[in-house]
Formats: sequence, structure tokens, C-alpha cells
Amino acid sequence: MRLVNIGYGNAVVAERVVAIVSPESAPMKRFKEEARKAGRLIDGTQGRRTRSILITDSDHIVLSALQTETVAERLERGGVGAAGAASGSLAGDAEVGARDEV
Repeated sequence: MRLVNIGYGNAVVAERVVAIVSPESAPMKRFKEEARKAGRLIDGTQGRRTRSILITDSDHIVLSALQTETVAERLERGGVGAAGAASGSLAGDAEVGARDEV
């Protein structure tokens, strides 16, 4: 099981992520609200603005405060490294760039 940091101490199982999409379109906003009503929404933004939506194979919707590109790069890169897992923090927390900060 490989975890991927989605920002601010939150992670998802990489193998379960089906898609990473931008939350800006009207269909994605409706999709997010439908998931909230159905109890399938997981908010990993820590109160920050939603910048990407992750869709899992179990039809859960995970909100992230990181840009879609950033999450995609982390998925490709391999998620949590050995150093991050050993220290108890998730890899990439210090790497949050200016484009991901509010």
C-alpha cells in the first residue's frame, strides 16, 4: 500500500485514486455536493480552499488544498518516502510551493 500526500498531513492510498480533477467546473461542483449528501465526501483541505478533487475506485471524493498538478506529480513520484514515514510526517509537506498556498 502506497500513500500519497495530498497536503497538510493528509494522505490517500495511491492505488485507489482513479482521477484528479479541478473543482472549478459546474459539473464537478455538483458532483462534490452529491458526494457530500451521500456521505462519500472526505475533506482533506483543513479549512483551506479546494484546489483539486480526487476520485477513488470506491466512489469516494477526496478534497485537497493542493493544485491538481502537484497531487499528480506526487502520485507519479511515489507518494510517501521512507524518510517521511520514519519521521511520522508525510513527504512533501515542506515542499508546498507558493502556487499551493492561499
